[in-house]
Amino acid sequence: MIGVEKGAWREAAVKDAHIEICLAHDVESPAATGLDGLALVGGLPDFSVSDIDTNVRFLGKTLALPLIVAPITGGGSRSLQINRNLATAAAVCRIGMAVGSQRPMMEKAAGAESYRVREWAPDIPLLANLGLLHARNGRDYLLEAVESIGADALMLYVNPLHEILQADGRTDFARALDALEEAVEGFPYPVFLKEVGCGLPEPVVRWASARKIAGVDVAGLGGTNWPRIEGLMQGKDFSPYERLGTCTRDAIAGARKWLRRDQYLIAGGGLRTGVDMAKALALGATLTSMALPLLRWASVSTARVVEGVARLKEELTVALWFTASKRVGEIEGKVCSPLPFFS
Repeated sequence: MIGVEKGAWREAAVKDAHIEICLAHDVESPAATGLDGLALVGGLPDFSVSDIDTNVRFLGKTLALPLIVAPITGGGSRSLQINRNLATAAAVCRIGMAVGSQRPMMEKAAGAESYRVREWAPDIPLLANLGLLHARNGRDYLLEAVESIGADALMLYVNPLHEILQADGRTDFARALDALEEAVEGFPYPVFLKEVGCGLPEPVVRWASARKIAGVDVAGLGGTNWPRIEGLMQGKDFSPYERLGTCTRDAIAGARKWLRRDQYLIAGGGLRTGVDMAKALALGATLTSMALPLLRWASVSTARVVEGVARLKEELTVALWFTASKRVGEIEGKVCSPLPFFS
């Protein structure tokens, strides 16, 4: 029992430290997302702005805009309030949400309370969250993660760089995809793969495109930077690793090349405005995800999250209007890389 308590204390301390670092420090990548180098292609809208529809379907439910709260936290002393604020706001705004890693909960190093957000968001698409390596624990383990919180799907993070930099990271990825393929055979819930800020490698996307994977979140380089966070956590210089990865723009384009049209392409990694969302959608994403801005808003209040999401929706609507796109799907392809101007 003492060991469990010590383990729970340590897990809570780590989760709280991650939150505090993200709230108090500059944890964003020194590398750019690549989205600033893209230009949306303007058009003349042959409709009223009131006709614009930002709704999308996801996991059998309708979202008011193509946005998911990316996995953020769980298991820490602040996690419950943050997740409650996020879930309550997600319900109000009609966006999706993934919980933070459930590993502490599954390993009995933390309680399940901070992950059980269904009571505050009964109707939104909710995604459970574990790591790719947890597929080695088998189908029943993955199933418990989903059903214990009433989720609609499972998101598995693929994070080899983050693992090798963590103090107690797991660094044996041998046959990890084989274990996943076996675990999801006959799995009754959609399964997604997600990076955590380095860009999902194209070989992984190619693998997913040929298998029973519902979609991917590319989580490209350019947003929250885990080498920087781990360096701050451990008092080490991890700056040589801060630019490793594929920028969000290229990660989206690479994933679009391989994914089937019945698979979701979620664009995460440094998106900060509705215009960023529009550019990601124009590159072929079906949805977008964000973490750091939502964490910072949720640390204040539910109302702050609702306000921030409302602004994103307004910015996305303006971008759709500018490109003469009445619906979200119509913006695909309306983007280019402008040539440099020479005087």
